[in-house]
Amino acid sequence: MEAVQESKASTFKADHGDPSVYDAEMAKGEVGIADQLEMPMKRKFNILSIVAVGYNISNSWVAIAASFAIAIQSGGALSLLYGIIVVTFAMLCTGVTLAELASVYPTAGGQYHFTSILASRRWSRGLSYLSGLAAIFSWICLGASIGLSGVNALMAIIIRWQPGYQPQSWHYFLVYQLFNILVVLYNTFLVNRTLWMYNIGFALSISTFIVITVACPARSDVQIDSNEVWGILTNGSGGWPDGISFLTGLSTPQFMLSGLDATLHLAEECLDPEHVVPKAVLVTVLVGFLTAFPFAIGIIYSYRNVAESLSTNTGFPIYYIWEKATHSPAAATVFMASLFVVSCVAFNAVHQTASRLTWSFARDDALFYSKKLSSIHPTLGVPVYALILDGVLVFLVGIVYVCSSTAFNSFISTTVIVAQISFAIPAVLLILRRRSTHFLPESRPFRVSNVLGYVCNVVCIIWALILTVFFCFPTVLPVTGGNMNYASVVLAVMLIVGVANWFAYARGHYHGPRLEM
Repeated sequence: MEAVQESKASTFKADHGDPSVYDAEMAKGEVGIADQLEMPMKRKFNILSIVAVGYNISNSWVAIAASFAIAIQSGGALSLLYGIIVVTFAMLCTGVTLAELASVYPTAGGQYHFTSILASRRWSRGLSYLSGLAAIFSWICLGASIGLSGVNALMAIIIRWQPGYQPQSWHYFLVYQLFNILVVLYNTFLVNRTLWMYNIGFALSISTFIVITVACPARSDVQIDSNEVWGILTNGSGGWPDGISFLTGLSTPQFMLSGLDATLHLAEECLDPEHVVPKAVLVTVLVGFLTAFPFAIGIIYSYRNVAESLSTNTGFPIYYIWEKATHSPAAATVFMASLFVVSCVAFNAVHQTASRLTWSFARDDALFYSKKLSSIHPTLGVPVYALILDGVLVFLVGIVYVCSSTAFNSFISTTVIVAQISFAIPAVLLILRRRSTHFLPESRPFRVSNVLGYVCNVVCIIWALILTVFFCFPTVLPVTGGNMNYASVVLAVMLIVGVANWFAYARGHYHGPRLEM
């Protein structure tokens, strides 16, 4: 391991702060990549705790439950079940790509640091800036989506037990914003003292998943024809061919692995990150599949007329199915309450991870007020200004919900698009570099064969293209203002904001780490 670190130290040049400080550190040959950056945050995550954080963010069965309606409308049970398999394969390949790079360059910058190192000097700044900005936008959208999912779960419980209550969009807005503010405050003052919260969230999520997956089919008194489940695509798009309907319906299974890069951005708070982070990335994918797939099967076999649940007045179709399957409103409500608590833990983890990414991006001087955003509070040990900025951005996204729930949902659907784009950029560069041992040393802690590596890199890139094209399609035809998919508009707005920040500030200030050839 010392030889690996000396090799890294002799080739890695981090343009952060005073170069002379880092040159002196690297000359000693005693530190790894993550240690060559200024890291005022305490290392506290081991393999179990970092896996708990990664799983708490993805919470695959919760993601399936929260976005259940999209898959059912687009392709029915077949779309959901086969979609989970397809997405798991694509994201496992993406995870291998990220894990290999993280085993060599474990820093909070994650994919945009990989891009900065892999790209040629001419393209390094521009491409890594694009990757970093895409990653930040994906985390802001993910935070907003999880926040709203939690609020929807809470409001669904209220509506179920108070039938006379007529919720308005601004009611959701106020609860969402309160939720957001409380989580930012918790992240600022308490998160470093209560890391056990993620272990509790992990245990609650897994135990609830097991109970639901067993209890719902066992208590249900319906008989389901397996040929209908596994052999018939229910195309509810109103005009799209079956293939396109299937692809647009993949947003539900894809959402289950949103935040795959969470552990990358917490690398500088991990013990032994070169070994821990790659394992955590892959375990997140595997645990996600092992919970989401059985959960989806259990739900599909619990209730015959799943489409009927889409018209429930609670706005949460899975709640209706749980109640019908168990014949117990109380049991269904307990499941919903657990889902809400798990969503709270996930929302907290998203804010923590997003703030570390924002902090890293500011440390590379990519944003206005980078000096403030890259600072760590001396006693709290967290990037307070980065947390506040992320909280404000999630707050602003919530305003969109008051104007249009359709526009808001389109905004959220861009989460997976921009995240996959940020993963695909370093994957392209790896292929262009022919997976050179200069960038991927043979002695790296996590490695796969070159053939498998190329396959994973190519799948990662192809998947980014598929998501970018088909997740911008409207899910229903004919297209109206009410059912239009505004994801392409949101992507355009993100691009405009990013370009504006580049020419106004980042072009003259941003710098990322480099490997000296």
